[in-house]
Amino acid sequence: MDVGKSEGAPMTADNTVEFLDLYNRLERLIRERYNLSRDGGAIAWLLSRDKAPRALRDELDYCREVRNFLQHNERIDGSYAVIPSDAMLDALRSTLERFEDMGAAEDVCTRREKIRVATMDEPLRPVLRDMAEHGYAHVPILADGRVVGVLSESTVLSYLVDDMALEIPETATLKQLERLLSLDAHEPGRFAFVARREPADEVAELFQASLRQANRLVMVFVTEHGRPDERLLGIITAWDLAKFF
Repeated sequence: MDVGKSEGAPMTADNTVEFLDLYNRLERLIRERYNLSRDGGAIAWLLSRDKAPRALRDELDYCREVRNFLQHNERIDGSYAVIPSDAMLDALRSTLERFEDMGAAEDVCTRREKIRVATMDEPLRPVLRDMAEHGYAHVPILADGRVVGVLSESTVLSYLVDDMALEIPETATLKQLERLLSLDAHEPGRFAFVARREPADEVAELFQASLRQANRLVMVFVTEHGRPDERLLGIITAWDLAKFF
């Protein structure tokens, strides 16, 4: 019995051996990435928790079914009852390579040292000037290395409207906008925190899920364990994750 369609050279038992080897390598990779125990199947766990990348779910589920058949059915006259096709091997190799290339949040983020950040006591005008010149839509506000707020164009507009001001005073600092800068002051769902070892495809799923919400996720902050009270290590935007969509 063969699985999948294949053209060219005939399939052999070597296909089954290679299939099982590739599958086991993928299982080990998923266990390591998600810190799973050896109990139960890692791919089954991934699928049951809807954590598999959308583009790979069907392939993973099909491979899992084939592997289960091979695992739980005895050989016939010493030969495997199922021989995966070359096309299936190619799909499994591609899936394994995709997982190997995904990396973690810390691998795809823009590092802290390359981010334009600000503090509450910083003059407002120079920050706005940098935003305009470099095209920054959002600037994280830090205190002791932790994210305590975000400055955006809408924040400045709200400040001018609330104060009925026509321009920003030269002496204005971010402190004067503090109530508008805090993360709680922004619309829910605009920002999120993830751990540095969070799989990059999981972060991509956060952005993907937000497309179905009223407020889209615009920036993810990377910290050691994904907590807001930890120092900022980097940021991730949808542009950083384009290959996962």
